[in-house]
Amino acid sequence: MKKLFLIAAALCICLMAGAQNLAKGSTFNPKKGDFSFGVAYNPMSEFASYQPEIKGFAGEFIKGLAEYPHEMYFLGVDPKVNFVFRYHLTDDWAVRATLGFSGSKVNYREYIQDDISHKLDANTENREVDCVHGNLRGFAASAVAEYHKSFGKLAFIAGVGLQFASGGGNLTFEYGNDFSVDNPTPTTMPYSQVNVTDYTHNGVLNEYDGKIDKVNYARPLERYNVGDCKAIALIGDMGIEYFFIGQMSITAAVTFAPLTYYSQPQTYAKFEGWHTVDKKVVEFNALVSPGSSAVFYGTQDFGIRLGFHYYL
Repeated sequence: MKKLFLIAAALCICLMAGAQNLAKGSTFNPKKGDFSFGVAYNPMSEFASYQPEIKGFAGEFIKGLAEYPHEMYFLGVDPKVNFVFRYHLTDDWAVRATLGFSGSKVNYREYIQDDISHKLDANTENREVDCVHGNLRGFAASAVAEYHKSFGKLAFIAGVGLQFASGGGNLTFEYGNDFSVDNPTPTTMPYSQVNVTDYTHNGVLNEYDGKIDKVNYARPLERYNVGDCKAIALIGDMGIEYFFIGQMSITAAVTFAPLTYYSQPQTYAKFEGWHTVDKKVVEFNALVSPGSSAVFYGTQDFGIRLGFHYYL
């Protein structure tokens, strides 16, 4: 919130300074054929996080995903920060395009007990390593028709258009301890240990072709490799633009998305376990979700867009 107050204060100072100097010097007004680029910040956006928190622990980020065996989240529509490009078709109308994205590749490693050494010596300090590979990405892009009406250094701006967002990825797991006849329940990271009954009804995985009631313990090999969640929204905004130095401007606008459609593809997890009869490792898929969708409408989805732009 401190950052938001600082940005808002800076905008107010610039606007007040501009109000005192509207009559001084030359004023730049965008005309047909003018092009601008810049960045915009929406402090109220709830775009899905595809990275660990800044100054946070990567382990907490991975753990939260690995421990949640349900369908993926619905992603938000608008990233907090976007690149902005505008081209003026006429003196009063422009086409505005935005692009924002985020992603992460995290290799999280954790020491676990070496099962073979531990069987020989319960006090051994030998360790193995489990690893979770996280690969997540997301982006959003929009195309907006923007109306621009100049009043000296100040201009009224309003726009309407469409925004598309997409996000997804997967987690893959590598383990230091293997399944074997002597070790049918190898030690793993705590949140990778899965009791098969958690995913079954009467000992049978509903989405698996055969019965695996002789598999009492399993661990994930892959999760959330489901393609991407997608969203498309009707968006609008209204605000002001102030040219404070030459062809540089700042903008402040209220944004809203009165209609948004979300879709999420099938979600599944891939497991491995030790078959107590066949005495071998078996792999199977557990369907987590057949896919979901939602339509949100109303005026509750709003934000604030603060921008800085330069006209070529």
